[in-house]
Amino acid sequence: MPLQILVSIPTVFVVILICLICSLNGEIISVEKGKTSGYYRNVENVNEKVFWVRGYADAFVTLFEDTRATAEAYRIVIGGDSNSWTRIRAYHTRVVNQTSNAVLLLEPNTRKFKPFWIKWTSNSLVLGAGVNVGVGVTIRWNLSWSATIRYISVRAGRYYPVEFILDLSCSKVPNL
Repeated sequence: MPLQILVSIPTVFVVILICLICSLNGEIISVEKGKTSGYYRNVENVNEKVFWVRGYADAFVTLFEDTRATAEAYRIVIGGDSNSWTRIRAYHTRVVNQTSNAVLLLEPNTRKFKPFWIKWTSNSLVLGAGVNVGVGVTIRWNLSWSATIRYISVRAGRYYPVEFILDLSCSKVPNL
């Protein structure tokens, strides 16, 4: 039994150290309720993004062709309508794909950041929960028109502030 305790303590220390390093590398973007962030992150050379969200409801993640407001391609709402659904909407068609699966909702009672990922190709857009892109419960959108995604932007809904972390160098750290 003492050997197990000696082995567990270093493992716990490593996990705590990784968490501290990760939290120092991520920039928290706080968006007030009802405000657009004006914060665009260039994603032109990638086709996937891991990000973290903390809030009670209505976290908007939007993919753009450029930084003009009219260049919106797809809008993702996580925890819409008091955290009861998550949806992907194509801007030009206004058609939505929606789910109420709890895995794809926010965790307002814990007040912890929850990881999500987005992956896009020329014919689909997929949203999932977790840090491993392509793994787990997802909501998929089959693209009806082609858009070149160059920017991602975040904002909050009308009633609650939301916080995002778009870049975190430890996003690929395996579960220990």
